[in-house]
Amino acid sequence: MKRGRIFIYLALIIIIAVAAVAGWLWMHRTTTPPITQVTQQTQLVEIVTAGQNISPGTAITEAMLSTIQIPDTALVQGLFTNKADVVNMYAKYTISQGVPITDSMVTSTAGNVNLPGSTWAPFIPQGLTAVAIPITRLSSVAYGIRDGDYVDIIVTMLLVDVDPTNQSILPNLTAGVLSPGLSATGTQLTALISSGGEGSRVGTTVLDETLNQPVYLVPSEGQRPRLVTQMIVQNVQVLHVGSFPLPGEASDQATLPESGPVPTATPAPAGQQVVTAITRPDIVTLMVSPDDANTLVFLVYSGAKITLTLRNPNSTGPAVQTDAAMLEYLLTQYNIPVPAKLPYAVQPRLDNLLDPKLPNDTTPVP
Repeated sequence: MKRGRIFIYLALIIIIAVAAVAGWLWMHRTTTPPITQVTQQTQLVEIVTAGQNISPGTAITEAMLSTIQIPDTALVQGLFTNKADVVNMYAKYTISQGVPITDSMVTSTAGNVNLPGSTWAPFIPQGLTAVAIPITRLSSVAYGIRDGDYVDIIVTMLLVDVDPTNQSILPNLTAGVLSPGLSATGTQLTALISSGGEGSRVGTTVLDETLNQPVYLVPSEGQRPRLVTQMIVQNVQVLHVGSFPLPGEASDQATLPESGPVPTATPAPAGQQVVTAITRPDIVTLMVSPDDANTLVFLVYSGAKITLTLRNPNSTGPAVQTDAAMLEYLLTQYNIPVPAKLPYAVQPRLDNLLDPKLPNDTTPVP
């Protein structure tokens, strides 16, 4: 009986404790204020647009302009918010109607327009310039050069000695001069100059050891030019091989004739294969420094021979200093002996090197 009362008392104590805790929590509860939705009002701003199509170089008037409203958060630097800032400016590009006008589209200088230009010009690195030079099958690595390749440039020239004053090839020609005098009639005569032409070349006096007499030697022929070959520019990139396509022409290099007349397709008879005429390029455009461009133009018009050699695209090391090839250099560098003067010779006489004729060589039909 006493044990049952104890359980009842414990239960009452627990109930009272729980009620006290609940009451305390109720009295100290936190009240969350209601969330207020704040609506931010967007401000609009007017920007200047083209009210009509404006051509490059056109002086802009207020009648050509219009405005639109955009959120102020979308306003970026370069846009105009006042028409007066654009009036009397000049369009650098073609501005279409409705397009917002920015400061990069207009200029205060008349004629300062950005023309579309060539599609090839953006490929030229800044600081370089493109120059075209003629090529042949021999000078273009047997037509093995393509757009974007890297080449070295070799030049071959003929040099002669000239008279500094007359700028004429030596030796000079001698002439006889008769001084002026009076004729029988008393007329004053002018100086008379006579020359022997090619037979009066200036020679040299030497002492003949056999006769022990001075002998005047005259050249038997004109001066022989001296040949020299040197690599002048290295690691030059090719912009284009052949002629650039003109507006309206096809841009496919595989089908565009590079030079010469455009081949006309002729229907082939039944059972025969169609032969397509291939026109080889005769010009190449290189990207070089302005100084090298001047040099190449001078060489083209001076009659020098320009040869291109093909490089590996990964060969980007420093330029290699090469030795100029001359007759003396070839004889000494490659140990080529000068033939001695012998009391005998080959027959028949050879004055030029001729290509040997092979049995399989085809004879061209005139």
